[in-house]
Amino acid sequence: MDITPVITTLVGAGFGSFTTALVALSVQRATLKRERQHKLWERQVAVIEESLKYEREVVRKRHEAMRNPDGDLFLALNEVFKETDMSKISANLELYGTPAMRQAHDATFAAFRDWIAAFIGWQGHHKRTGPGHEEAVRAEAARETTRLWPEVEKLATKADETYDDLVKVMRATAIFEQVVSRVDPANPELPT
Repeated sequence: MDITPVITTLVGAGFGSFTTALVALSVQRATLKRERQHKLWERQVAVIEESLKYEREVVRKRHEAMRNPDGDLFLALNEVFKETDMSKISANLELYGTPAMRQAHDATFAAFRDWIAAFIGWQGHHKRTGPGHEEAVRAEAARETTRLWPEVEKLATKADETYDDLVKVMRATAIFEQVVSRVDPANPELPT
């Protein structure tokens, strides 16, 4: 059986068609993968925006409370909590957040929780230093407020540091840069 020019043309066209189809399929798969990654990144950025907006307001209220410790902290924080659906932020972090984002968010929450517990303890003693309390109670409360305030300040600083780390991790996720965290510098989950 001799190979004629017609057979050669048909075999060549067959290989060309097969190669074209294979390349088209590969390009389509790569495009779909890139689109999925881009959609995930868009959702991560939306979570980052929501989370940082909430955390920034909490930080602002914490700074206000530290400047004016006689104010009503719960009333100030209630404004933030009313405006934010924290369950949605948490759910979105679980769905779309990287492990580094979740770790940084958890560390920020833990630092805030520690600070607020210490601040409320300090504030409880501070309220007894004013008029309307016996002299012995006021003196004891004054000693306790003096003793407890440095711990409140230390925990506020730690909360600020964990917030800064949260911003770094979220910024790194949003713009793909490397980050080093003070919370866990040896964390292999951080983007590189």
